Amino acid sequence: MPIPSTFFTHLIDLGYRIEADESIPPNAAAQPPYIVPLPNLAVLRAEGPDAASLLHNLLTQDIKSLSIGGEARWAALLTPKGRTLALVLLWRDAAERFFLILEASLAEPLRTTLLRYRLRSKVDFTYEDGLVTIARLPSCTPQAPFLPPVLETVGERRFLHLGPDFVLDFLPAQEAPEHFTTRLTERHAPGGTVHWRLALIRHGLPWLLPVNQEEFLPQWINLDRLGAVSFTKGCYPGQEIVTRTHYLGRVKKRMYRLGAAEGSPPQAGDECFSPVFGRQGAGRVVLSALRPEGGFELLAVLQREAAESGEVHLGSPEGAQAEILSLPYSLD
Repeated sequence: MPIPSTFFTHLIDLGYRIEADESIPPNAAAQPPYIVPLPNLAVLRAEGPDAASLLHNLLTQDIKSLSIGGEARWAALLTPKGRTLALVLLWRDAAERFFLILEASLAEPLRTTLLRYRLRSKVDFTYEDGLVTIARLPSCTPQAPFLPPVLETVGERRFLHLGPDFVLDFLPAQEAPEHFTTRLTERHAPGGTVHWRLALIRHGLPWLLPVNQEEFLPQWINLDRLGAVSFTKGCYPGQEIVTRTHYLGRVKKRMYRLGAAEGSPPQAGDECFSPVFGRQGAGRVVLSALRPEGGFELLAVLQREAAESGEVHLGSPEGAQAEILSLPYSLD
């Protein structure tokens, strides 16, 4: 969503560029930790007496058990065939009010879909245009196991902790310039959207982009490992396929983290290949980013056999080879 004008002007004064909903910092060679404005994120508010029941019946998450404040959860909206339409981070701010965080380019399609399902339910879906989203990113790959998101509330501010020193700050627009400048002065370097994506990759957190809509079952992007799928709450669109995949045993596709020491990163949606599958595609890129030390990293959904073979090529069977890197959680 558009950055509020006062904060936009502040970023321009600091030397930032905002292009195609991406933030580009004045010094791309700065070293972490970073503070990053995120114009590519949208905040959608669901509010009304039926908000909890509608979201519970539509999303993969057990919404009714979500407590007010203190926690946040991953969730997805699926097609009837079980493919992921939208991926959100959400929290419950009051008994009848929820906040959903997602890629801005997917926000309006999600809102339109939710409204279509609303029928006579008493719930409204509106944008929180007065909020600014800023990321504080860690300096290295986390070594600790994956932890569920934790929500911290300080007055009108919300701080969503996704990992050690990996925090999303949600601030009233009028407070954002001072908060951002203070963080820069204290210890953070100016970072951009590419650093946000790299942090997601290194934490093994999928982030759905439009090119990958309707491509992945939740288990393929490890949403079951992130606590985003409830197998006990009952029906939702695509639930039968997701449940069958879960109980059939070992999932044939998983999301892996890969890296290469040199070259340019592939684009989300690009195919991956492995000699195990010949010239047939063996996977698809979810997210990729350059890394400050050179080369790039990515998350990709791969056939398990391709990942376990240890040889994965990007873009074509003869494309650049990437090595499998560790994730902060188990895939089994």
